[in-house]
Amino acid sequence: MSTSASVGSTTGTGGDAATVGTGGAPGTGGAGTGGSETFCDLPTTFKWKSGPPVISPKPPAGRTFASVKDPTIVFFEDKYHVFATVFDTTSGNGGWQSVYLNFTDFPQAPAAEQHYMQGWPTGSTVAPQVFYFRPHNKWYLIYQWNGRYSTNDDINNMNGWSRPQSLLRGEPGAMGSTLGALDFWNICDDDYCYLFFSRDDGKLYRSKVSIEDFPKFDGYEVVMTAPTNGLLFEASNVYKVDGSNKYLLLVEAFDNSPRFFRSWTSESLDGPWAPLADTKNNPFAGPANVTYEGGDWSDDISHGELIRSGHDEKMTISACNMRFLYQGRDPSVGGEYGRLPYKLGLLTLQE
Repeated sequence: MSTSASVGSTTGTGGDAATVGTGGAPGTGGAGTGGSETFCDLPTTFKWKSGPPVISPKPPAGRTFASVKDPTIVFFEDKYHVFATVFDTTSGNGGWQSVYLNFTDFPQAPAAEQHYMQGWPTGSTVAPQVFYFRPHNKWYLIYQWNGRYSTNDDINNMNGWSRPQSLLRGEPGAMGSTLGALDFWNICDDDYCYLFFSRDDGKLYRSKVSIEDFPKFDGYEVVMTAPTNGLLFEASNVYKVDGSNKYLLLVEAFDNSPRFFRSWTSESLDGPWAPLADTKNNPFAGPANVTYEGGDWSDDISHGELIRSGHDEKMTISACNMRFLYQGRDPSVGGEYGRLPYKLGLLTLQE
């Protein structure tokens, strides 16, 4: 694989931890404890365990969902908030749509009501990402088709989302067999916000704007290029690792195989990005390093999101006790992509 900058060596001790006093601060998105907080280094290899699906299609009356997928998840005010894509097979206004649900913990997730978002002010919010942008004191939901965003003063107010606004000026459109921009992901440091996205063309893209000008993204550049399209596919995630100067980049991939996630690290959102666990045989998460309790139900480890330590634009994660909400499906069921029976499962990192 070639990149726009040189690739360095990987680091990490496989889970060494340090304890420091933090105290935390309300509204910062951090996991303040009022005492000490333990930070862990990212491992260089990963082993995950998954149980059965935690979220399955659960349509409201009058609707039929073939799948639920592309989740974004945030923990805020003692509950998890999830926005996800569904494929609605109901005649008329069916197709790709979206849902919102919340629950206090994952044992309650299967019973959570899935609120249909078609007809909301936003319309359908496909492949979403949700976060709280502190400079504006607002929640942001970014999504496709074509990069768009909506805002809300209260994530609990399902009808409080604003009408869609354009996210990226000069967004690349579809060309030949290449799709337009999709799977948008925003992360900010102290000075800038960075918008990562894909096009199914073997490249990872990024736009950049100052904190003061967010979300007026304009133009883009190529971050990374793979020798084959499948090795840099979709669903990029970027996080800041608590207690370190390290950023973690994940991108979904396939290599004549079910889907898996590759990973890189950097000390800057501008790169360069150093390989961490980035192959089919040594992935961040994939068939090679995921085991199942209660029976295998998926080959794919596909579009998902790590459980964050905070809820704001810095997209922080703890490398201790990592969990990943992902989409998977029964590999024996084929057919049209939209009708593949994707469900959401939860990976837990094993020592």
